[in-house]
Amino acid sequence: MACQNLRGPHHLNCTLTGYGIEAQVDAMTTITFLGTGGGRFATIYQPRNTGGIYISDGWRIHLDPGPGALVNMNRLSMDPGKTDAILISHCHPDHYADAEVLIEGMARGGFRKRGTLIGSESAIEGAGNFGPAISSYHLGLPERVVALTRGSSVCVNDLSIEATPTMHSDPTGVGFKLRTSDGVLSYVSDSELSAEVAEAHKGSRILIICLTRPMGSRIPYHICTEDAAVLVEKTSPEVAILTHFGMKLLHEGADTQSGYIEKKSGIRTVAATDLMTVHVGRTIRVRGHKSAN
Repeated sequence: MACQNLRGPHHLNCTLTGYGIEAQVDAMTTITFLGTGGGRFATIYQPRNTGGIYISDGWRIHLDPGPGALVNMNRLSMDPGKTDAILISHCHPDHYADAEVLIEGMARGGFRKRGTLIGSESAIEGAGNFGPAISSYHLGLPERVVALTRGSSVCVNDLSIEATPTMHSDPTGVGFKLRTSDGVLSYVSDSELSAEVAEAHKGSRILIICLTRPMGSRIPYHICTEDAAVLVEKTSPEVAILTHFGMKLLHEGADTQSGYIEKKSGIRTVAATDLMTVHVGRTIRVRGHKSAN
């Protein structure tokens, strides 16, 4: 499903300096990491924030707003009232805990029926032991509420959003593939690696991976560093960005994991830091925040 004709192929022309990738032209699509922690203990103890990802390109999307999303928006002077859509990949609190108050913000305190809420079946409707994550009252605030299943799509303004498969403990969980004006942006939420997951994210300029576990520490339902290297090699994005780091991974070093993945895959790989921004146009810039981890 496409909402518009995308531009022709983009070619990355960049150099790594400091925190990231310096571009020669102004960017159009902006990605802001409102937190780069994930998993139960990183969420409880907050060695990294867990506020999810904010994406803008004329429209404004908040993806997986976990605990601290609203606080970090305030730190960056972002207005929740300008958000156009909230996306929830699955029904675990590190991916949705701040969603209800952000829905109220999107709907201007509940006084204006506004915005779109998009989520997995578990997050929106409830599925088995999972969810729903959003109360009936808050489901009534957006102009539109959509429960996506893997392979289904929806449009927000001129943005096409496709739900991609995952292999996670929440069986209705999804990832997302966003067809922006500057190319395809993919988000691999909590999941094991599978051929189906890799196939779904091919053709992306930027691949964002929820990397919970470091090298030598594979557990069910999550991606570890070795799996991420395989995923990046198979999907071949222009840039891979790692986020959603668990406690053990943070202890062993996020940059160590990104270095391993880049060496194995041959693809530029960046370990995100809290409040980091990525600007995507003909080229890609990654800039860290002064308070970066």
